[in-house]
Order: sequence, then structure tokens, then C-alpha cells
Amino acid sequence: MQYVLLRTHSWKRLTAQVQSAAGAVAYLAGLIWTHARLPGCALLGQSIVSGVATPLAVWAMTGLVDALAAAASGASDFWPVAIPWLALLFAVFFARSAQYAVAAYIALFVHERLQAVLQRQVFEQAVALPLASFERPDYYQKLETGQRAIGRPPGGIVVALTGQISVLIGLVGLLLLFAQAHWLLAVALVATTVLRAGVGAWQSRRWIEVNYRASSERREMGYWAAQLSSRAAAPELRLFGVAPVLLARWRRAFERFLSVATAARRRAARANLATSALQEAVGWVVILALLLFALQGTVSIGSLVALLYGLSRFRSLTDSLSWSTHGLVEQVSRLAHLREFLALKPEPQLRHARANGVPSLREEVRFQNVGFTYPGADRPALANVTLTLRPQERVALVGENGAGKTTLVRLLLGLYRPDAGRITVDGTDLTDLDPAQWRRRATAIFQDFMRYPTSVAENIGYADVALLGDDADLSTAVHPRIVTAAERSGAATFVADLPAGYATPLGKEFEAGVELSAGQWQRLAIARAYLRDAQIVVLDEPTAALDPRAEVTVYRRFRAAAAGRCAVFISHRLGSARLAARIIVLRAGRVVEAGDHEALLARGGEYARMYRLQASWYGDGADGEVQAW
Repeated sequence: MQYVLLRTHSWKRLTAQVQSAAGAVAYLAGLIWTHARLPGCALLGQSIVSGVATPLAVWAMTGLVDALAAAASGASDFWPVAIPWLALLFAVFFARSAQYAVAAYIALFVHERLQAVLQRQVFEQAVALPLASFERPDYYQKLETGQRAIGRPPGGIVVALTGQISVLIGLVGLLLLFAQAHWLLAVALVATTVLRAGVGAWQSRRWIEVNYRASSERREMGYWAAQLSSRAAAPELRLFGVAPVLLARWRRAFERFLSVATAARRRAARANLATSALQEAVGWVVILALLLFALQGTVSIGSLVALLYGLSRFRSLTDSLSWSTHGLVEQVSRLAHLREFLALKPEPQLRHARANGVPSLREEVRFQNVGFTYPGADRPALANVTLTLRPQERVALVGENGAGKTTLVRLLLGLYRPDAGRITVDGTDLTDLDPAQWRRRATAIFQDFMRYPTSVAENIGYADVALLGDDADLSTAVHPRIVTAAERSGAATFVADLPAGYATPLGKEFEAGVELSAGQWQRLAIARAYLRDAQIVVLDEPTAALDPRAEVTVYRRFRAAAAGRCAVFISHRLGSARLAARIIVLRAGRVVEAGDHEALLARGGEYARMYRLQASWYGDGADGEVQAW
């Protein structure tokens, strides 16, 4: 019974693999038909010509040798009989040479077309997936495997497929010639060919599985390699002498990968040795049989010579079939993994169509028993959170690290969707609103904000790309809203001193780039948030890189910029929380307190405890300059 179940499982697995491979090939064929139809057809035509050329060459050689033997015996003149065979042989050689010369160019053209298409699809899918997908290890496994499929020439699958067609046509033609000598010769050669191709496919499939399972080791190797060579990590590597430790970690990850890979290669080598030995034995038997047939007179001298040459060509084609099968299965398997990534479910879109899109926030955003757990986490990041946010209200979220503050604002922005409970906007469930339209009504400054290696104007203008013209000369034409946003954030004070003002390229990734301080980068991020005319403004620890005096300045500017909007900010400096009309205290993913500064201090709870711990940080200096809104 167990044997039957095992056989059934193996059969289902094989069927699934065949269906996956067929789907990948069909997907590729659709891409070629859409994006590279003419060169794809040209490759197919060349493969047919190349496949027919081999048996035609052997056939022509048979005619030539038989003509020579007849001329030597005086039975006929040589040249009248030989010229047609010579002409055929010349045509075959010329067609084969032309095919080799042109095929590489066409294959490269197909590769570039398909690679661009697949890269775009991967990027579009990565952007379309829910943010929570980036918290899942299997997402990175599928992405890494898919990117490896693109890293290998996608056109290589086309070349492998057309190469298979060419090889199969050549093998069939040669088998017909061997069958004329004796049908058993063809049977023996077919058996060894099928065996070698099957072993090649098996090896490739096993190797792909090994690589897929080793995806985490490769990612770990890539991470440590990036740290060892990155500009950001270079100061600490030198200061703390940590490079040997990271190098050791890279080496351990590499050795784990190498151990698995070596075991797979060892199994492949044993299988190759066995099939190669069998192929040599069958070839020796075929040569012996041809000699016996020639001695008996059932095979002519011309056929003997040509078939001996054809046997060497048959072995070469068999090797090509084995290796091309190995490569084809590998390419198709990688493409199947890429399709798995492309098939991941994108972010849910609007469930119920709304004629007017997302309405303006008029009454409230309500969290009702909201819970959220990150994929793979053993406890929820938020649990049973109930709170209300109103227009024009300033709310501070405080709590220790890991309390759930950032998770809460990401749920508010529609970047995550709750696992439990619901979030409503003026009574409408947030899941019933188009997430893209909802986000256009919000703006945010995240703690881990982006530092784009582009111009100052573009760093700010990415919040509203419509303000960035494709061909605008940023040295002379900068949209007034970009300038206003820079002035509100305080970035305008240092932008004026940059070599090209708002057109100055930033970062050291490209030539002529200017590096900014952490505080300057943060002011640009704040300007980016101010640029968008949003109803909800979120600041996630917006002043972490600023000194207390600069922090006060930022909050004063923020007070003016956020006027009339729902402002939610996170800060670990509780003196800043006094700026809010309402303070919400979170602990272990739950709301434990809510109220204004004075009420929470009077209550003597969690907020009061944290505030007392930080009381020595606040005196008559920075804290004294903070004015209530």
C-alpha cells in the first residue's frame, strides 16, 4: 500500500513538473510571438536547416565514395556522377556556416528583447505586491530565483529549444540512414540517445532543486559580500576591525552552499560516467556490425565510410542533445520559478466600485479591534487596537521600541491590511477603497526614508512626479511648489549653497554627486512629505538625525505645514509629544493610555513612567522653546 502511495505521489509530482514546464514554454512562446516574432521565426528556420544539413552531408559522402569506387573499378566515369554530390555537399557546408554566423546575432537580439520585458514584469510585480510580502522569506526566495532566471539569458531558452529541434532532426535523419543498413542499429542508437537525454534532464532538475533550496545561502553570501565592499559599512569595518568576522560569515555560508552543490555534482558525475560508458560500448558494437555487413556485401563501401563518419556525428549530436536537454530543463525550471513570482497575488484592489473614488476625510478614521501579525511572527504586532483619528487633529504615538507604532501608521496609510478588525473612513471600510487613491490623500516621512541619487529637485519632487518635467532644465526651471516645500522643511538654507542649487546631483553613486549630512537628507525627506497636498500627514520619528534646536525648528514649521490636516507623528522624545492635542500610548501592540500630556502625567501610568525617565533630557533649553500648538 505504501509503495502504491509512493508511486502515486511520484506520478503526481512528475505530472505537476511537466505541466509547469509546458506552461513556462507556452509563456515564453507568447513573449516571443509578441515581442520578437521575426527573429524567433528566423531562429526556428535556421534550426531546421542545421538539422537537415547533417544527414544530407552523410548521404552526399555516401554518393561520393560509391562514385569513386565505381570509377576505380571502371564501371563508370567519376565526375559526371560526383558533381551533383559535390554540389549538395557544398550547399550543406555553406548553409551550416551561414547558420552559425547569423544564429548568434539573432539569439542576442531575442535575449535583449525578452530580458527587457521580463525585467519590467518583475519590477512591476514587486511594486504591485502588498508591503507585507516583503516580510516573508519565501518572497525573497522566489524573487532571487526569478532574478537568476533573468540573469541567465532568457533568449537562451529559445536557443536551447531551437537547438533541440536541430539536433532531433539531425538524429532522425542519421537513424534513417543507419536503419537502411540494419534496423537493430537504429534501435540500439535510439536507446542510448534516450537514456543520455533522460539522464541530462534528471541532472538538471536535481540541480535546480538544489539551487532553489540553497537560495537563503546565496542571499546570505550576497549580503555579507555587499557589506564587505559597501561605502556605508566601510568606516565601521575599519574602526572596529569587524571585517574578518563578516568574511568568516561569508565563508561559512559559501561552504554550506558548496557542500550541497558538491554532493549534487558528484551524483551527476556518476550518472554521466555510466551513460558515457554505455554509449561507447554501443558505438563499438555498431562499428563492428558495419564492418561485418560490409564483408557480407550488404553495405557498400560508400555507405560504410559515410556511416562511420555519421556515427561520430551521431555521438556528437547525442552529446549535444544531452547537454542541451540539461540546459533546457534548467532554463525552463528557472522560468517556472520566475512565473511563480509573477503569479504572487498582488495588492487587493477595489472590491466594490465607487463612482467618485475615495471621498475626502470629513468625520473620522476609526480603528475597530484591529489586529495585525507579520508573516512568520509568533505574536501580533497589534492586537485589539481601537482608536479614532479626526480631521485637523494632532495625535502623537508613543511607546517603547516594538510597541507597534510604525505598524499602526502603515495600516492607516493602507500599506498593510489588518488581520483582524477593520479600519473605516467616515464609516466606509478601508478595504472597500482603492488603496492607491487613498494613499494620494496622505503623506509621510518614514524613519528609514529614501536617499535618491538624483538631483535635489527630484528628491523632493518624487512626492508628486507630475511636477518634474521630462526635459526640464532644473538649473533654471524648478516648480514653485518644490521650492516652497524646501523652504517649509528648512532644506532651502543649504540648497542655496550647493554647486548647482536644485539641479545638484546627490550621493556618491554617480559622478559629480554631492553627499549631504544625515540631517540635510532628512530635511529633504521632510520637504518631500510637505510637497503633497494631503489630508493625513504621518511623521515616523522625523527628527532622529537632528539636534534638539533643529528639532524645535522642524516642529514649528510642521505646525504651519500641517494646519487643517490630520497629523500623526511618532517620537521617542516625549517632550515633542506635548505638541499633540492627544497622545496615544502603545505597549506590546496594544493601546494602554490616551489623553493629553497633563492628563497622562496626572494618571501616573505608562506615559508618566517614560516621561520621568526622560525628564533629565528636558530643561529650559530645547524643551522650553517648544510651544503648544
